[in-house]
Amino acid sequence: MVFNTNAANMLILTLTNLNMTLAKKDWENKIVNYSTFSRRGDENINDFIIKLEKVFAINRIADNRKHLIAVSCLKGIVTNFYDRLAEITN
Repeated sequence: MVFNTNAANMLILTLTNLNMTLAKKDWENKIVNYSTFSRRGDENINDFIIKLEKVFAINRIADNRKHLIAVSCLKGIVTNFYDRLAEITN
């Protein structure tokens, strides 16, 4: 049996990456892409929120960042509404 240096290096790299991933339990990770909401057609805000909550759980998003991501998912007229609402409340 011949020792393969490249295979050994790849195995070490893979195990190191796996170890780092497991060690960072609370680490945010974008595994699933976020859907958008624009209130066009038959889009339902409740369905959008439920999907967004599931993606937050999968991607392990911290509570203090969820609102930033949710706002970035708004498109079109919904974005304009949010911007006007933010002006009123600030």
